[in-house]
Amino acid sequence: MQMASTAPTVSTTGFMLLHAAFAVIVGVQAVAVVRRVALAKAWMAKPREDRWHREPVALHGGVGVLVAWLLSTVVLPSMPSAIDLSLAVAVLPSVVLLAVTGLVDDLRHLKPWTKLLWQVIAAAAVGWTLADARGLSLADAGVIAAWGLIFCNSVNMLDNMDGACATAAIPGFLGVALVTGDPRVASIAGAAAGAMAAFWIWNRPRARIFLGDAGALPIGLLLGALAALVAIEFSPHHGEPWRSWTSWIVPALIGLPFMVDTGFVCVTRAARGQNPMIGGTDHLTHRALRKGWSPWGVLAAIAALGAVGVALVRLSVLNWS
Repeated sequence: MQMASTAPTVSTTGFMLLHAAFAVIVGVQAVAVVRRVALAKAWMAKPREDRWHREPVALHGGVGVLVAWLLSTVVLPSMPSAIDLSLAVAVLPSVVLLAVTGLVDDLRHLKPWTKLLWQVIAAAAVGWTLADARGLSLADAGVIAAWGLIFCNSVNMLDNMDGACATAAIPGFLGVALVTGDPRVASIAGAAAGAMAAFWIWNRPRARIFLGDAGALPIGLLLGALAALVAIEFSPHHGEPWRSWTSWIVPALIGLPFMVDTGFVCVTRAARGQNPMIGGTDHLTHRALRKGWSPWGVLAAIAALGAVGVALVRLSVLNWS
């Protein structure tokens, strides 16, 4: 079933807000529980040379985020007239797979190539299941998988400063919910936006808990896959994803803060002969802080950049419609 190329209806926006509100309420409590457990078990992110924080901070906040997203997506109905979990079922296995992979990496530190392999498997799976659920082509599945993999790493890379990742992810998920005409997509994206908003409350400066790979990887996969799905189904060249610029530009705009930071870091590190995937304190956020920006000023810039990207996509969708 294809999404209609129309602006979001009131019911679509309403379901997005309902799921977001439920996820915020559940997420604040879920992250609080995870933090208490992390402190009791001494699951802490300790200061390192390649990390910005200078004090131990509780880990695994992503577990609380995913609990809130899952409950909001599954417990509440996704359609005005019936419970339809077909899209949630399509994305759930891959999201859970990367959550487990990230949690193992947080606890045991997987080798980079091992973690990348699981990311590729999860991205391929979500591309296949979403394309199958929507009756899309194999090429469409490849586009969804590619963006899922890109966002996995981009979200993980911007998780480098208190509040930065959540501040960028919230407008991204809201953007997906606002441009889609399908309440099922809107509810999934709205739940993710609400869950990340709940996490932001705990992660804003000064952070009391970190997201960890258990949250960054699956959240990145979900945002990338949904952004690609919306781009493909609203594309004026639908059915020709490899030749349509919209399938590649629109997701980048939806996640504009992630793309800008990742692109900058990859280019500058490559110019220095460094591995772009190795952690460091050379991100745009870190550079801004060194130049005297306040943490809140940096977060405001991230939010503004995210809003600009979403606004550009929204205007494009209205033009296509």
